[in-house]
Amino acid sequence: MNNQSKAIVSVIIPSYNSGKFLSTAIDSALNQTFKALEVIVVDDGSTDNTVQVAESYGDRVTLHQQKNAGAAEARNNGAKIANGKWLAFLDADDIWEPIKIETQLSQCGDYVWSHTDSVFIGSGQDGSVRTSELAPHHSGNVLPELVVTNTVGTSTVMVQKEAFFEVSGFDKSLRALQDWDLWLKLAAQHALGYIDEPFTQYRVHEQSTSRNPKRTLHYHLEVINRTFSPGGVGEALPHLRKEALASSFNVLAHISEESKAPLFALVCAFKALWYRPSVVYQWKCVARIIIFGFLPPLFQRNTN
Repeated sequence: MNNQSKAIVSVIIPSYNSGKFLSTAIDSALNQTFKALEVIVVDDGSTDNTVQVAESYGDRVTLHQQKNAGAAEARNNGAKIANGKWLAFLDADDIWEPIKIETQLSQCGDYVWSHTDSVFIGSGQDGSVRTSELAPHHSGNVLPELVVTNTVGTSTVMVQKEAFFEVSGFDKSLRALQDWDLWLKLAAQHALGYIDEPFTQYRVHEQSTSRNPKRTLHYHLEVINRTFSPGGVGEALPHLRKEALASSFNVLAHISEESKAPLFALVCAFKALWYRPSVVYQWKCVARIIIFGFLPPLFQRNTN
């Protein structure tokens, strides 16, 4: 829209060298059935064609440029120049269904923040698997569930700008899992709305920070430690700390398996087993990694 001051929803798209996907993301925002919105692309010091792609949309897109500082700072800076009452986050490699914003406002407008279901695309994913199939999504007071596992996808979230700044936005000191940290702070103060429809397509690719388990392990532990520390939002839920640790190590083991890193996968699986030794799944996970990650290569070496 040309008159951005009339925007009710501000769509914030951070992009770091995501030019090859960016136009698809922007189009999915501009093609929303809800039209009282503005699209803000924050270029996080890209060296590809991100700036050129954003500029090709003229005044339909606001471009903000910054030195490379990470997605958290990019989203925060986008929020600072946003005109809308609502902030809607869309990663540069993700895609929205046309009715996402309209439906979210009509069904969850009474909530300070809300999210939707999503599906996986890219890297062999064809959009047939929902994120909710891997971990149940929730609404209402979600803090007990959220301290254990982050089930809220960034590109599915819409939040009132006032509430976003009340909790100081994304923590730029976290170069991964900034979203989980923010959702926990919001969940401690506000109920969460949820729409059980996959209005977001989440793109899986190897360049994603979340696909680097060795790098993200530190941030998993950092978020969990600050959550359950004195003064943290999970201070009153200490019995869930081991569940949170087991869940994070499970996630890292799964990603390591998919990335063909069986040794790190096994380390993470054993860590999860340590925190949840009575759960049968944890034993199965360790066995699966050993059988499929180590035995076939060992068998091949012995037969050569």
